[in-house]
Amino acid sequence: MASESDGPPPEPGKQPPSEGVGDPGAIAGRAHATAAQDALLSLTRAARSFTLYEPTNKVVRNLIADYRDKMRHVLDSHGPLALEVHAFELLLGGEVVYVEKDRERSLAFRLFRDGVRRLAFAPGTTWEELLRLLEILSIRYTGVRQQEDDLVTLLRKASFDHVSITAIEGFVPEEEQAETTAPSTAGAGTQRYDPPAEWDPPPPVGDPVALRFRAVTDELRQKLQAQEGPETVAPHATRAALELLAAARPTETDAARGFVLEVREFLLVEGRTDLVVELARAATRVLASRPEEKQALVALLLDAPTLKALIAALPPETTQAPAPLAELLAAAADAVSGPLLDLLHAEGDGPRSSLLRGLVAGGSRLSPEAIAERLPGATGAARVGLMRALAEVDPTAALRDAEAATTQGDPEVQMEALRQLQAAEFRPEVARALRHLVESSAEEVRVAALPAMARGGVRAVPTLAAHAEKNADALSEAEAEATGRALAQAAPRGALERFEAWLHPQGGGLLGRLSRGLGPVALQRAALAGVESIAGAEADGLLELLSQKGEATVAAAARRLLERRRTGGTP
Repeated sequence: MASESDGPPPEPGKQPPSEGVGDPGAIAGRAHATAAQDALLSLTRAARSFTLYEPTNKVVRNLIADYRDKMRHVLDSHGPLALEVHAFELLLGGEVVYVEKDRERSLAFRLFRDGVRRLAFAPGTTWEELLRLLEILSIRYTGVRQQEDDLVTLLRKASFDHVSITAIEGFVPEEEQAETTAPSTAGAGTQRYDPPAEWDPPPPVGDPVALRFRAVTDELRQKLQAQEGPETVAPHATRAALELLAAARPTETDAARGFVLEVREFLLVEGRTDLVVELARAATRVLASRPEEKQALVALLLDAPTLKALIAALPPETTQAPAPLAELLAAAADAVSGPLLDLLHAEGDGPRSSLLRGLVAGGSRLSPEAIAERLPGATGAARVGLMRALAEVDPTAALRDAEAATTQGDPEVQMEALRQLQAAEFRPEVARALRHLVESSAEEVRVAALPAMARGGVRAVPTLAAHAEKNADALSEAEAEATGRALAQAAPRGALERFEAWLHPQGGGLLGRLSRGLGPVALQRAALAGVESIAGAEADGLLELLSQKGEATVAAAARRLLERRRTGGTP
């Protein structure tokens, strides 16, 4: 064992020594406490699972995996985990991170009863050590023989390197409930102890009756098996949770809520997400007259892991949530909006992004600011998903974001920005944003942005022409042709003037220096693609010029186009 001390418990206000696990009073904020709560809850569930299932059952395997992940998270993210053990509570830095008043279920009580007063984990705790600890605790949960070793003995025998305990030898007087003695009638030297005051006396015993048996027919046996078969456990558990919740007194609310959450976990492990939805919906109806309790329970029932499981259970191609789930999420909008947005962020542009966008936007009270504050840290598909969600919640804010996103170097984000800009009115702000996309470093973005820029009409001609002229030696065939077609779409008259200038470069300017014959090949291709959609003698004259003096492939294409026009294929 890494460190261990026996003797009386530490004095009030003092902490026992620890080696390798940090200050036992240290706590790294609320996130540390929350992670510790999750880890301890997963530990107790995994340990108790052996009392209900065979070790090879899938439920046990899933609970053990959950325990491993959550313990690893708290140790890797927050460092040492040093727990003070009280009779029914475990404390981390003075904050209660585990409480269970039921002695049969309480991990704290089992540790405390056997003398453990402090349990600490170092960050380097291995999975083998965590698994051995789980085995020890499961033994104490399932054990029924008095001669079994107590927890302190079992922990000592394990010889942990990164797990340490502080323990005492038995109870001290103030920790045990005193029992009173009464005169004995059984004979000399024998004492009888009265039970504690809260002891529940047994019912009176009636007259003995003869035990009678009745044969069980196959029909009765089948009915019994149908009532208690594996497929009926989940519905029965759901019904029991709701009945307990409805019958709970105000002082019993915490216990009832804890049972409802355990049933929720069982249903998730069993894959019964349909009953999880029904459980949450019915719980809101049961607590309809107690809005504060209803809101608190719904927030717990529909936490992020549960929402993730509910969404994952739907077919990937689902674009609209089933009515019961949609109704539940709309009713619990305040509790689920944030987690749904986190799921959308994680999904990005995945198969369920459309569904999640609809859930975020439909019936959600999520403000556009809640989405916008996540945008700066998102990239790629994740940002695309958030941009689309913002467009459904607030189109005006989405358009402003799309305009800003055009300056980012992420082609995926730029393509989404282009999609939103194409649907917007062509204003100066939109024109500036499209110009950024025409100058993008990604060719696919530039080619897609060129026809969108052409929506500006005559005003777009200088931008489109400048793009072709500036990059004449670098344009691919596809981009050159897209530029020519965009010019013709924006303003046929202005396009012809540009094509004429390109094919007849004057003086010693840039085009004059670069040109040989009709100018750079990229500009020839652009002119040919643009002229293809323009009718008239001037356009035909440019085609004749290209067919006679153009680059070989351009000339051949120009001749084919002229032939089509002469045979009736004029645009």
